[in-house]
Amino acid sequence: MANLAPWTRSTWTDAGQIAAIIDPGEAPGDAAGSALQDWHARLVAAGELGTALEFMAHAMSRYDCIAWAARAGIATGIIDRADALFVKVLQWIDDPQDELRRAAGEAADAALRDSPAKLLCLAVWFSGGSMTPEEFAPVLPPAETCATMAAASLLAGAHGLADPDKAMGEMLEIGEELITSP
Repeated sequence: MANLAPWTRSTWTDAGQIAAIIDPGEAPGDAAGSALQDWHARLVAAGELGTALEFMAHAMSRYDCIAWAARAGIATGIIDRADALFVKVLQWIDDPQDELRRAAGEAADAALRDSPAKLLCLAVWFSGGSMTPEEFAPVLPPAETCATMAAASLLAGAHGLADPDKAMGEMLEIGEELITSP
């Protein structure tokens, strides 16, 4: 069950704002005017764990989102800590500088197989900074892409397990600990 503690680490104030980012073609509906934690709890209670996971990812800062996805990936076993792609993610988490962001993007681009670790590398790549080579004018990724990729990493990994709902529940618990911490 989702906890209703305030999401102190989110800069968003209205669940409808996040709903509009996740699905820009759809009106925010009942999410408009709802507190983040209330809307999240409603999604969890309705069994919409994938949507709750995506909502949480978008509610976090890009750094927190990636750190949460990394921690949740390890905790649920969907990502191997020794995976070379995941090592790139951990290096960026330890020191979120542009050189390491670009290295994560290059590693994801070179990976032949899709995996939760590759998607998380892409989240790092899309976390900010230019997507063009350094000698060209900067082109920034859409702001929501980082959270979309981090959520995709967790969703893909969870759905590769025998009990996706259990894994998503664990991921959401880890996220709640982070987003409600001071």
